[in-house]
Amino acid sequence: MITSLARIRNIISSALDEEARSGELRAHYQANLPALRNQLLLPDSGAVAALMAFVTSYIRSVPAGLRLVAAVSKRQGFYEYAQPFLQVALDYFLQPPIGIANNGAVEALLDEAFLTHRLLEEVNDHHLQQLSRPLLPLDMTEANTIAHHLLGDATAVRLESIVQDTASQLLSKEHVWESVRQSAQTGATATLSTDRLYRRQEREVRLRLAS
Repeated sequence: MITSLARIRNIISSALDEEARSGELRAHYQANLPALRNQLLLPDSGAVAALMAFVTSYIRSVPAGLRLVAAVSKRQGFYEYAQPFLQVALDYFLQPPIGIANNGAVEALLDEAFLTHRLLEEVNDHHLQQLSRPLLPLDMTEANTIAHHLLGDATAVRLESIVQDTASQLLSKEHVWESVRQSAQTGATATLSTDRLYRRQEREVRLRLAS
């Protein structure tokens, strides 16, 4: 897993370097800024810079998030259950599903980061329902919803379908549930919120709540 995470970090760094040269995604957000302001709360000035900061942190958080989940699952004794999810999440970046762009651009990596974060969110939600507490110390709900808006409904819904199909298959593995339940009683793990994952400047992008 260490080697895979290193490859993912290299892919992300290369994509961000290319975006710094081309400005392609930045130009896309600039052109679509009025529509994005209808969905998101953005600063009056520097809105595009705030969006790029959010996307950068959202993508960069993937390796750290997967490493954290692996460490917690090993410490609490449910790595056997978490490992298939982690492998799928790695494959989203290294071997994207058919129909997902794999051209090394930041916009393509946003697709893959969304798949990864949403899959982990599904695992958390499932365990929260079953055990009345999350097993994964991560809360990406707001960040994932923001990413949904940035991707656009058509793309986000297609990615959601991939996540739901994957989660339904992996969450059916009930043969390790008893050990997971026992591990869940060994002690609580503090949940990291979106605010803990992003520095203050990236938190300038927030959801626009319905009035």
